[in-house]
Amino acid sequence: MGKRLQGRGTGVLLALALLAAAGAQPGRGQAAGGAEKPRKLVVSPMPRGQLEELRRAAPSLTIVVARGESEALREVADADGVYGFTSPEIFRQGKRLRWVQVGSAGVENVLTPEAIAHPAVITNAQRVYGPEIADHTFAMLLAFTRGLRQLIPRQSSGEWRLPRGARLDELQDKTMLIIGLGGIGTEVARRAAAFGMRVLATDPKEMAKPAFVTELAKPERFHELLPRADVLVSAVPLTKETRGMIGEREFGLMKPGAYLINVSRGGVVDTAALVRALKSGRLAGAGLDVTDPEPLPTASELWAMENVIITPHIAGQSPGGRRRLFDLLKENVRRFGAGEPLLNVVDKEKGY
Repeated sequence: MGKRLQGRGTGVLLALALLAAAGAQPGRGQAAGGAEKPRKLVVSPMPRGQLEELRRAAPSLTIVVARGESEALREVADADGVYGFTSPEIFRQGKRLRWVQVGSAGVENVLTPEAIAHPAVITNAQRVYGPEIADHTFAMLLAFTRGLRQLIPRQSSGEWRLPRGARLDELQDKTMLIIGLGGIGTEVARRAAAFGMRVLATDPKEMAKPAFVTELAKPERFHELLPRADVLVSAVPLTKETRGMIGEREFGLMKPGAYLINVSRGGVVDTAALVRALKSGRLAGAGLDVTDPEPLPTASELWAMENVIITPHIAGQSPGGRRRLFDLLKENVRRFGAGEPLLNVVDKEKGY
């Protein structure tokens, strides 16, 4: 792989470093299919240059572009793999499918009964969007701690004063608790440590504790760690275990004046309990890139609260993320054509 990287940009090097961390080592991916080599891959529309890169990565594959769901359903009938189409009908029609690549990190909407029952391997985009989502996390947090949430809306009227209720604080020596130390959580933790914060984290997977994390625990210790946190960051996938895991009890355990930043899935947080915690002052603020429901209804009280920042599920958008997604796709296309283990294989039972 090293020779193929010569002369390419640092973005690709970062992408492949992230992919390696996601399990590129032998035995940690999963091969798709049996002894017969795959022949056909259906993909969603992409720039011509990228399509040619995919074809060069796997010359033995016939790569067909489907310009919509109906076209994909026709093409997938005799296809071995598909990228960009994940509806239940795709799994029903694609009886030969051995591999489905998803463009998102979360797969809760992909794992329909048809997808779970199908023998095809599903791979996701975990770790691809970690850097920009971590940046977004700190944009929200700093907007709270430096008063920007209150100051920026008043700039147009020329107000030269700190509004009542705005807090000015620093992150140095604060404690952040991250639930989910995957691709996003790891990048958030790395930035938190650079700000001089103590980082606590929970994750169900067996992994070595990174040097920038103070304490890594299993999810069973979440409630034990929660009272120590000045900032709680949700970076977990939405599964049956995590749905509603931050609610009335959890807000009651948090320090008065703590912050919540949710950049994972809205369903992780009990919205009604969140509103009550914000109104009571139990929480100093909530940064929400995701909500439940989504889009957030215009009648929701959250829109009018000065201690809330809402963005429309865009934390994962950046040119770097798009480059990393294509690098992941190309590497998995190469592996699929060669019959090698794939990266980012989803555990259908666990939901991530």
